[in-house]
Amino acid sequence: MGTSNKELAHYALLIKKSAYRRIQDANRENFIEDVIQEVFLKLHKQNFFEKNTFDSEESKKQIYSYINLTVNTCYMDQLGLLGINRKLTKAEKQSSGNKYENIQNSVIEDVCESEITLAPVQTPEQVTFVTEAYHWIKQCYNSLVSNVNDANRKTFFEAAFWQLSYYNMPVKALAGHLGYSSSNPTQEIKRFVEKVSMCTQPHGVTLNNANEQIEFLREQIENAEGGS
Repeated sequence: MGTSNKELAHYALLIKKSAYRRIQDANRENFIEDVIQEVFLKLHKQNFFEKNTFDSEESKKQIYSYINLTVNTCYMDQLGLLGINRKLTKAEKQSSGNKYENIQNSVIEDVCESEITLAPVQTPEQVTFVTEAYHWIKQCYNSLVSNVNDANRKTFFEAAFWQLSYYNMPVKALAGHLGYSSSNPTQEIKRFVEKVSMCTQPHGVTLNNANEQIEFLREQIENAEGGS
């Protein structure tokens, strides 16, 4: 006998409450919905909802405890994908008593961290910057999208992030065009871009208008390569 819709809704509410309790940093609020979705999918794949019931206080405690643990694990995985945290080795855990450490990334010197300046690239230093900026955007994007299990969602992110000008249609229409069903695809890609930007910021790159900035970087790199 499968889990009823009422029970699934109860599980979903518990996961949501746990995620909001765990992620209270205002700068990381955009993680919450993705963590909730990842936790729900992970527990579903484990048949957690079918294997557990709320028929006793002890089983309820076990359910709450495991949901909290899974929320924390998924959240820490998100921080790891962004390069904010990393898991410590066994030896490091024993010596420090911690499981993770915050990674302090070095910032590229002499660049504006607030945005990628959309001005023609003229000097070798500027060529180096736009090349490195594009590299970090691509690396952060690949790291984050590798954690997206839904194939249609991944295709949608790929198109909305890298090729929106090519399709020349609103984000919601693009999602439908690619066969991706979502109640709010515009908000989804917005949260995804914000997470990519959090990953690139330590390297001097903030995505304010991702599609325009990426197109600019590509053009400047192509121009530099053509003139070399």
